[in-house]
Amino acid sequence: MGINPELMTKVIAMLKRTGPEFRESSRQVESALGRLGVEFWTSPALRRVADQMSAKPPDLQGRLDLILATPDAELSRDGIIWADGADWQSSTTEGAAAAQAVAAKVRAQAKSGSFDAQTIAALEKHKNDPLFAAAFAKEIPPDELKRLISRLFRTDLPPAGQPDDKDLGTEKKLADLFSTILGTASRAGKLPDKYADALLKDLDDPQSAFAIGKLLGKGKFDHAFMLDVVKRVYDFDVAHPQARAREPELPLPGQDQVRPAPDVSPMSTVLSALIHHPKVAQDFFTDPKRRPLAYLMRERRWGPESDNLLGAAIYEASTKFRDHGMPREQSSGYKAALIASWASHYWAEEKVQQNLPNTRIWAASIHANYISDVHRAYQAPATTEIGVDAAYDPDKSLSGVQPYGAVFNKDELKKAMTWAFKDNDAFMTVAAAHAQYSVKVLDETASGLAGEVRAEFATWHKSHPDATKKQIDEKRQDILEKKMGGGGGAFEFQGAVNDLSETTYAITDAANIAKIEEAKKNDERYAAFKNMVTKIIDLAPGPQGKFVGLLVDEAKDHIYGKFTSNSEDKAKVAAGNAIEDAKVMFRDATAAAMMRHGLFGDGSVPAPTHPYASKQFPKGSPGDFLVNGEIMSKDEMSADQRRAYREWLYLNDDTKRVFYGANSAITRDS
Repeated sequence: MGINPELMTKVIAMLKRTGPEFRESSRQVESALGRLGVEFWTSPALRRVADQMSAKPPDLQGRLDLILATPDAELSRDGIIWADGADWQSSTTEGAAAAQAVAAKVRAQAKSGSFDAQTIAALEKHKNDPLFAAAFAKEIPPDELKRLISRLFRTDLPPAGQPDDKDLGTEKKLADLFSTILGTASRAGKLPDKYADALLKDLDDPQSAFAIGKLLGKGKFDHAFMLDVVKRVYDFDVAHPQARAREPELPLPGQDQVRPAPDVSPMSTVLSALIHHPKVAQDFFTDPKRRPLAYLMRERRWGPESDNLLGAAIYEASTKFRDHGMPREQSSGYKAALIASWASHYWAEEKVQQNLPNTRIWAASIHANYISDVHRAYQAPATTEIGVDAAYDPDKSLSGVQPYGAVFNKDELKKAMTWAFKDNDAFMTVAAAHAQYSVKVLDETASGLAGEVRAEFATWHKSHPDATKKQIDEKRQDILEKKMGGGGGAFEFQGAVNDLSETTYAITDAANIAKIEEAKKNDERYAAFKNMVTKIIDLAPGPQGKFVGLLVDEAKDHIYGKFTSNSEDKAKVAAGNAIEDAKVMFRDATAAAMMRHGLFGDGSVPAPTHPYASKQFPKGSPGDFLVNGEIMSKDEMSADQRRAYREWLYLNDDTKRVFYGANSAITRDS
């Protein structure tokens, strides 16, 4: 549905003014003609038109409000706002009537504890209709809605006597619908006055807190409303430490243990909401007055699994919106990087690690998203600074303007990653991100060198238009070899690999697999690293200019999608060494990047530096390891292909004319 807000506002104003004027004019004309004895048979029709003109503005205004309140509404160049109006079921009158009817059913069925499919379907039908939502919020005020939630989930009972979570499907569905409806009303600005006051009443009561968490946990709420709620809850949480304490539950007769009770302390009630509202989380976590991260990560004790939700909220706030917007203090990307920097700083502390044991994957995921900043931290002296790298382009290694970067301390990074990598999934997340970043840096290095070769060849060819094909092939190869040898191309790769290897060592050192004895003790983690080494050769670099953080999940899935580490796998890699593997990894990644950009010469000639120049393994032979002009994955190579690849890359003197390898760039003592 499309609408021009400016024109519609004018139409509404015109109808409000014209309707009464039309009715009055019609009355005057009818009266004048009556005095003249002229029958005015169209009078009833004119009055109906006037009535319709007067009746339309409220409905039109409501529709305009709906579009303006729709989260995914888009403004086109011609001033028209487009939005999906499929969920808008009612006019103001219809919405109120439907809400009243559904609310009556909800009340009646709540008493019996059984909700029929028709009532749930009605809530589902109207959940995104602001007019229904506004009326429903008035029909069932917050106090009543919270009591209803408590009855649904039987929170009046001790945890040992409450229904099992798997038996609460209908109850969860209803709670989600109530939350969605309240969110819809808030986005349209139609929640009753002081709704937040009533909602947050009795926040220190566990049953009330539980219900608040359910009512805020699913819906998409207005930013200002949700931020206000979160700040109020936070302030209450800080001021009432007793509300965070719970006496341990004792098992009932016949029970071996008590099922963990949900954390219903005040701040825990808004964690799910923060996850679903990352911009609210950004504004909250960067609040200069409260500075909540220190309290939430360092000081506050969390119930079972609540720390996991906190970690997820920090992750969403620091990664969901990455940009380089201005002014920087208002930029989501700036706030995201600031949160990442401070969170990393806190995760390095042993106290925080003990306080947030279930957040290892979130710490790793944030560092993976900021892998270029992790890499940059290892290229510079240790710093005590915490904050944002606000340079115009924080990462000169990649094309395009990168988002704001987070400032990390490399000593703190090691502490945080050593702790996080006790979770193998956390290690694999950062390892995959580093692999993706390395491939992208090497690919852009290759792209730049290939561009220089093409430009130099084009200049030569322009001055030699009559050159034969043989002369052209020879000159192109000559330019390539000079660029990659004496022209410094190989040294550019070595410089890139040297920088990247610092991060490789830091990651493997934090994972305790950098040296052979460590790798033996952490064989499963080492197997994961080995898998990355094998897969990196066919890891796609992604489009130039695309932010690396957006490629991490895909890279992880590519490298570890089918990864398993069983006893047989461990036996195969137990005697390995991550630093030696890193040499292989960078050698393969460099070769793959060069091949993608034609830096081994023309395969159709074939150039002497190209694999197809092999007499034993030419194109189409069992040893042909190229697929569509690129090096295939090593774990998919046959024995002949592996042999051909190894001989070409490691033993062929012609190959060394353009490829010097990466071994000399990795100098760590294994």
